[in-house]
Amino acid sequence: MVQVNTLTIGDLAARTGVAPSALRFYERRGLLKPVGRAGGKRTYEQGAVEQVAVVDLLKVAGFTLAEVAQIVDADGRVNPDWREVARARLADLEAQLEFVARAKEMLEHTIACPHPTPDRCPVFSARVAAHARSMADRAGYA
Repeated sequence: MVQVNTLTIGDLAARTGVAPSALRFYERRGLLKPVGRAGGKRTYEQGAVEQVAVVDLLKVAGFTLAEVAQIVDADGRVNPDWREVARARLADLEAQLEFVARAKEMLEHTIACPHPTPDRCPVFSARVAAHARSMADRAGYA
């Protein structure tokens, strides 16, 4: 018998759009906690909808599930050191933004470039040479 004010795993999946298999995975990762079983199915408190929303929102922000587990526990309590994890994610996002901005600039230039192909463009050739140098630096070949 399902307790009043609880959700089956199917109900939770329907309310959040997260597959039951993913909810079980969240549970194994310590991100979600069932309150019992009814008819062999896991049951959750109503607050589990918000708990899944927290996990999903953090994933949308770019956090891995391992990082999410460092930020919140299965009861939705936030780790006092959450800012440290958030700062690291922010630094990663800023690096990604820089990469995307450079890629966008390069593509915009090559599309608008008057040369028939990028390999005939001196700007593109200079960027290729600079990138080759940075690859060598990262590889320790400099």
